[in-house]
Amino acid sequence: MNPINFFKDLGFYTKQEENKKPLFLLGLFVVIAVANIVFVPGIITVVELLAFLFIFLTLLASYRNLLRASFQNKAKNLELESVIENVKDGVVVYDTNFRILDLNKATEEIFNISKEEVLGIQMQPGMTASPRLRTFVETIFPSLASAINTVSDAGWPKVVDLTFEDPHLEIRTSLNQIADQSGKVVAFLKIISNNTRENTILESKSEFLTVSAHQLRTPLTAINWTFESLKSSLLKSGEKIDPTITNLVDEGWGLAKRSLKIIEDLLSAAKIEEGKFGFNFVETDLMEFFKNIRQSAEVVAQEYGITVNLSGGGTYTVRIDPERLGMAVMNILDNAIKYNTKGGSVNILVEPEPTDRAFVRCSISDNGIGIPKENLPKIFQKFYRSENAQRVEPNGSGLGMYITKNIIESHGGAIHVESQIGRGTTFWFTLPIIQR
Repeated sequence: MNPINFFKDLGFYTKQEENKKPLFLLGLFVVIAVANIVFVPGIITVVELLAFLFIFLTLLASYRNLLRASFQNKAKNLELESVIENVKDGVVVYDTNFRILDLNKATEEIFNISKEEVLGIQMQPGMTASPRLRTFVETIFPSLASAINTVSDAGWPKVVDLTFEDPHLEIRTSLNQIADQSGKVVAFLKIISNNTRENTILESKSEFLTVSAHQLRTPLTAINWTFESLKSSLLKSGEKIDPTITNLVDEGWGLAKRSLKIIEDLLSAAKIEEGKFGFNFVETDLMEFFKNIRQSAEVVAQEYGITVNLSGGGTYTVRIDPERLGMAVMNILDNAIKYNTKGGSVNILVEPEPTDRAFVRCSISDNGIGIPKENLPKIFQKFYRSENAQRVEPNGSGLGMYITKNIIESHGGAIHVESQIGRGTTFWFTLPIIQR
């Protein structure tokens, strides 16, 4: 290293206040060296001077390295403290005895406590008796919380959701280990995300949609019944009816049915989110189930000039909710029919799952407009509709595939989609077979 840079470094590090005191050791070596020159004569002086010079330079280099390492470590600690202090999530560090080593401002705000109250204090379950510290202590000991949902307990980090009633607080904690260089765990780091506001907004949104949907369903059902009755009366009358009136009745009936479908989708999605989308599972012959589904789909398919085919052999006994699974399959068939080409076809294939004979694979393919490749990962998201689908059919809730995915997964299966623009789309899903 360049001597000039060496002494520049040394000068910089020794300017730090905490590094000035050890400098007297270097001065001591200088005093000893001068004393040897004055009081020890001859060649011994030269030898000792060289030895002292070598020792002095070695210690000086070591001291410089020590100062540099100390400075860098201090800088890293300050940087880490700054990051922890300014992160929006709460951060708590405690040792293996649950003694609080550090916490940031966000933690103080979440639990309405001050750092001085808990810093250096060993947390104990009995401290929940203190109303001020109760939620903080229960966060350190999650098993004490009244409502806990384990998100990830296997391995590290361990993630749990906690809910507190008084004060109302909904948080997610992520606990990880801090180990020393030998791998020994010396402390724990807990990150706390306050989800209270976000969850409250989501609950309000869900409640609004549910209430609105319920309020709209009753009048829409009446309107649908009215148009259906009008259509039936016009057909039975046998009289010559103005085509304009017939078209208006048909259009009104179609709009009422479509609006009711959107309302039902909204209510189904809300029930799924609330965990209230109940199922009534029964053992069913899958081929018979699809024969009934095909007959229902043909009524709609004929209006669009589409043919619906069912193929596949064998007997597959499955445990399903025919009504719920029928809703899921009809969602797929409805899209396959609506977004098909004129005179096209929809093919239903039921066959053993190639990779796992404990499952049956059900495929529904069309030769319609297809789905853009970049849209495929989003197709099962709530309220999502691809742009080309919106051009063909502007109306729709964007909830059909979201509901379908949840129904299939609740049956122990999985759903997938493959598509090419202009060449069609295939949705396929699996269901577990009852083994005899």
